[in-house]
Amino acid sequence: MTLGARAIGPLLGVALLSAASGAARNDEPYRVLRAVGGFSASELEGLERGEPLAKVLDTDRREIAIVGGVRINAPFDPLFEGYRDVSRLRSSHIVQEAGAFGKTPTADDLRSLTFEDYDLQTIRDCRPGDCGVRLPDTAMQRMQREVDWNAADWRERASSLWRRLLADYVAAYEAHGHEALAQYRNKEVPLSVPQEFAVLFGESELFRSAAPECFRYLREFPHAPLDGAEDLFYWSKEDFGLRPVVSLTHQTLYAAASRASQSQPAAVIATQRFYATHYFDAALGLTLVFSDGPSGFYLVALDRARTRSLTSFTRGLVRGVVQRRSRDAMQKILLSTKSGLERPSRGRPSPRPGAAIFAWR
Repeated sequence: MTLGARAIGPLLGVALLSAASGAARNDEPYRVLRAVGGFSASELEGLERGEPLAKVLDTDRREIAIVGGVRINAPFDPLFEGYRDVSRLRSSHIVQEAGAFGKTPTADDLRSLTFEDYDLQTIRDCRPGDCGVRLPDTAMQRMQREVDWNAADWRERASSLWRRLLADYVAAYEAHGHEALAQYRNKEVPLSVPQEFAVLFGESELFRSAAPECFRYLREFPHAPLDGAEDLFYWSKEDFGLRPVVSLTHQTLYAAASRASQSQPAAVIATQRFYATHYFDAALGLTLVFSDGPSGFYLVALDRARTRSLTSFTRGLVRGVVQRRSRDAMQKILLSTKSGLERPSRGRPSPRPGAAIFAWR
């Protein structure tokens, strides 16, 4: 739609086939899909036929993870062009509002962002350990201290401060990376967002061998420079059919200047959803593209999201539904991406790979 939206992010893409041109097949995408998703030989035959694949990964109950892949008969450059244009997000039926941050994030970058009355009312009554909205503990304190909740225009005042807090949060993340991220105290047990990302990256180690320098860049941002990496920070407001979610996302595009072998990716797309008002504690999306020359490429997407919203007994019963619907959403997103790139005049804008989790509305 972070896995972007996009969500879960949270994507991993890979690799290529040259069968159409008569060249030997690149087996790297098949290896990755077998290793990560446990796809069978018969399932992978569908990949050769151009069918999108998606599967739910086995994780702990606090995580939802989907992996999928598709072969696309088109150059991958237009894929990058679509990611660079954040305004295209608003073409999705899920994304209500979205915008990019400038070189120096300011509240003005969020001027078109509207907050739900439910969220504003919730923040008004927030206390550490009991808050229906995810907020850094320092932000919760400032909300209580700096907003005159008895004023007639308290909603406008709270919205204005919230925009400033979000812009400051992005600026801190740009300067210090994961170490600047919050410890949430919206529930009785605090939650560390940096630790959540450590889990997500730790469970994605299989992809380190495919693009080690880029993987290190993402994990250690901004302390591990990578020539050619393009970083974009954007905000979005999405309606998954549950409750609208305001998110902050770090997007990285990287095209390799050269490759030592065909098994190395020609490009990497990554999204890190490092803030969300609801549902997502952290989300990581990884996409690796392996070029198949002029005939096309394989896109293999991994979407991971950490959440405490599905851990109670009652909500645990719903977890299977969330997983199945997120898997189906991944397939639809991959198919839509394939159609949009192969037939751009007919393609309908869609959520991007990396945004499958919760994205079934």
